[in-house]
Amino acid sequence: MALIVRQEGPDDAAAIAAAVRRAYADVPYSDHREHLMIARLRSSAAWIPALSLLAEEDGRVVGHILLTRAAIRGARGSTPTLALAPLSVVPEWQGRGVGGRLVRAAHQRARDLGYGSVVLVGIPDYYRRFGYRPMADHAIAVPFTVPARNCMVLALTPDGLSGVEGMVQYASEWMGGGGAG
Repeated sequence: MALIVRQEGPDDAAAIAAAVRRAYADVPYSDHREHLMIARLRSSAAWIPALSLLAEEDGRVVGHILLTRAAIRGARGSTPTLALAPLSVVPEWQGRGVGGRLVRAAHQRARDLGYGSVVLVGIPDYYRRFGYRPMADHAIAVPFTVPARNCMVLALTPDGLSGVEGMVQYASEWMGGGGAG
């Protein structure tokens, strides 16, 4: 059976959590709580059902991506954006294009929903291939300490980052507050 990418359904939460735990089990920089962040975000105002996508092969979840509401707040006001996290692919499917399919599908859905940009903290060598650039190029920062090279942003539309600068404001559930876990 072929790999399919689809929106998360009401009965997918447990399978997604298991896939996310497996994807991050051996990642040294992970706190191994990514699945808990997803659970917190599901019940938050940041949740956008259409932007929780899974990759499935023969009925098994082999990957997942989540984009949630965030904002970039600066001197000129607040600009809606999306936060990408986490992107998860189970170990035996890594290196086979699953992550790329999930990223591209999430970007297209986000464009279709009218979003202009996506922020992330991730591996620069991986995300550059999708057009992500350093946040610092746009005078955008995150509210926690992390190497600047890992803070990236993507304009989903030609003017998605026009005049945008400031601090990313994540949902409290993204940051670890609110909800369960």
